[in-house]
Amino acid sequence: MNRSIQYILVLFSLICESLICQCEEGFTYNNTLPNNINILLGDSCFYNEDLEGLADLISINNLEYDNAFGIGTQSWFNGRLKILVAGNYGNSSGVNDTIFSLPESIGNWTGLSGLYLEWNRISSLPSSFENLKELRSLYISNNILEGVIENLDSLSNLKYLDLGYNKINELPISICSLTELQYLWLFNNNLSSLPECMCDMNIDWSSDDSAWFPFFAIGGNSLCENIPECISNSENFNISLDQFYYSFQIDSPQECDFASINDLGNIPYEIKIENPYPNPFNPKTSIRIDLKKSGMVEILIYDLKGSLIQILNDQKLDAGEHTFNWDAGNYSNGVYLMKINTTKKTFVKKVILMK
Repeated sequence: MNRSIQYILVLFSLICESLICQCEEGFTYNNTLPNNINILLGDSCFYNEDLEGLADLISINNLEYDNAFGIGTQSWFNGRLKILVAGNYGNSSGVNDTIFSLPESIGNWTGLSGLYLEWNRISSLPSSFENLKELRSLYISNNILEGVIENLDSLSNLKYLDLGYNKINELPISICSLTELQYLWLFNNNLSSLPECMCDMNIDWSSDDSAWFPFFAIGGNSLCENIPECISNSENFNISLDQFYYSFQIDSPQECDFASINDLGNIPYEIKIENPYPNPFNPKTSIRIDLKKSGMVEILIYDLKGSLIQILNDQKLDAGEHTFNWDAGNYSNGVYLMKINTTKKTFVKKVILMK
């Protein structure tokens, strides 16, 4: 490279540092970004309060990232955090460890349109979640949520809401005011009742889209009495998506076979399988099974290549509760499948080993 070109490049760099690359107040400049950062539009100026929320998310969960730019896959638009993918998928697109809680400073992400938090252990949403008024997609399945924010209608632009595979007992009436909502997935929770006003929502209760995803699905709950007519008549009343990849629909009936008041103890419905806990785990996890009647139960561990690597049980079990532990100390990090076979059904649970 000749001297004149070198001079021009140095001069441009100095001009950039002194003029062009200076950010507005409230923004921080950073031109050395990792590969997980996508700039959809704009330069390398980033809103300080968005960065604060990311830093707090890392801090309160003791995640191993050097700075706010390290966590998940981030997309920025004109200096504002637009999309955050922070699911615990066991790969580089999400987080490197489990998220247990969300900081109040998440309310700073007022430009956020997409939030992906699947496969963590989040039990509640902070009150500041109501500030995410630009949010259009919320995927928070496979956590341990027991509820959502009371004023859910503050998320007025929401179009996609995935609350599947949690522990939600009740939905607020405010859900009925989500007028933009197109997809609502509530399967495999602990719901036993629903707001009557849900039939006022503009959702296609029974159809699928062109990719065979249901617009609505609510199987695997305990919705047995006094169910809003639009939902009890839905073709997807007993439908879920497969837990791991959402790649196909599965039958998941409501649990309505109640024990008599004179029965001793809590007798479960046919077979009830808890999600493995902890998950992700290191190196031990456990799975609990409740049987209504005695019967043959196989519990098998497979790797993602489909190879059987361990048998936790291959014997007849008595009625009642059983807990099985798996010590994966001799196996490498990754995703494994727990397959539970009974005489009538087969269940599969995904577990993630992270040492």
